Amino acid sequence: MIKKYSKLAGVKKIEVKGLRHSHASYMINELNVSILILSKRLGHASPEITLRHYAHFYPVADETIVENMTGNIKVKTSSVNQVQFMNNNKIPKVA
Repeated sequence: MIKKYSKLAGVKKIEVKGLRHSHASYMINELNVSILILSKRLGHASPEITLRHYAHFYPVADETIVENMTGNIKVKTSSVNQVQFMNNNKIPKVA
């Protein structure tokens, strides 16, 4: 069946295992699917089995998360300073 449809599509024939691996890597890299969902989709008994085979794809997902988080957290500092420093020593501020 794969031979027939790969010929019709004009693509190189791959083994079923390669098709499964390509599907899993697509789910991770393009759709950022969680390991729990991927594990269930592949029919693995546990997420640990899925991670054993596909963990090397997740650093890319981590980079995507960092890109999505960048700029989302706003840090606002106080305009009033309650502490005074002299060199490396904190000294009480006189009111």
